[in-house]
Amino acid sequence: MTSTFVPGARLAGLVSCVSLIVSVVSSTGVAAQTGPAANWTTVAAPAELNVPGAQWIKVNGRDGHNFLAAVLRPQGAGPFPVVVVLHGASGLQPGHLALADEVARAGFLVVVGCWQFVASPPAPVPNPICSEAPPQAAWQADPAANSGKELISAARTLPGARPERVGLYGISRGGNAALFAASTGASVQAVVGDAPAHLPLRVKPAPPSTQEVIAGLAAPVLLLHGTADPVVPVEQSREYERAARALRKSVTAVYFEGVGHVATFAPTPPAGQPGEPEPLAHARRGAQAEARQKAIAFLREHLQESVAVPTQPVSR
Repeated sequence: MTSTFVPGARLAGLVSCVSLIVSVVSSTGVAAQTGPAANWTTVAAPAELNVPGAQWIKVNGRDGHNFLAAVLRPQGAGPFPVVVVLHGASGLQPGHLALADEVARAGFLVVVGCWQFVASPPAPVPNPICSEAPPQAAWQADPAANSGKELISAARTLPGARPERVGLYGISRGGNAALFAASTGASVQAVVGDAPAHLPLRVKPAPPSTQEVIAGLAAPVLLLHGTADPVVPVEQSREYERAARALRKSVTAVYFEGVGHVATFAPTPPAGQPGEPEPLAHARRGAQAEARQKAIAFLREHLQESVAVPTQPVSR
């Protein structure tokens, strides 16, 4: 089932012409828009996530924390709109890279990386790839300041990026981060949340709900959620949708009948841990392509104005 609400008619006759000049002196960038200053350097790919076509960078953050991220580019010279993918409570996984690759093939410069070092529990084991990122406790205390804004700022400075056209794609806990970032000054133009954990129930103390900052939301949102989600109850997205509508925010919600936690890819269970029950896995397999198509179509609608979309696939 799909429900959509878009406030009032758009103003006509306003055309914004943006000229982007990218000057690369070294592999270091400085953010020019809202968010923390971002300095980054190129680094070697982690062995467990070394995928063809990805460039890896490390973004320097505050308090000695760093954000490891992969950059995937579409074919062509650009500039390209940007999508930042934010992982969930299981940390950065191969599935996130595969999703980022598909989004990049649709004409986006994609950054997918560590925004949080997830503690255990609720994750079965910590995610060592993200060990330099801010700890889970920092997000629990202040989700607005620990929502991946460093990655967003760094993405704007990458060669070939359109810094004024940035979208977020958050998965589970990453959906919480994406909605917090978009509602507290990150200056993004679109948000996709797949099973967003509006109020995480598996961490104590739980961070504030995304509804507490919804008044500041300044970007259209697409919510994707399975009705059989055993981790983040679908009612959380329904409540967020109702609250957004009440404030006349632009929100589209798509609910996938019988699908469990996360619709756009299957999280990899830790070694020795069972995967999700087969009925939920079967439902996801049937819905995954549609969920990705809806996410990409939404990002194209809001980010790719006057931008040519590559017609040839990228060889990776």
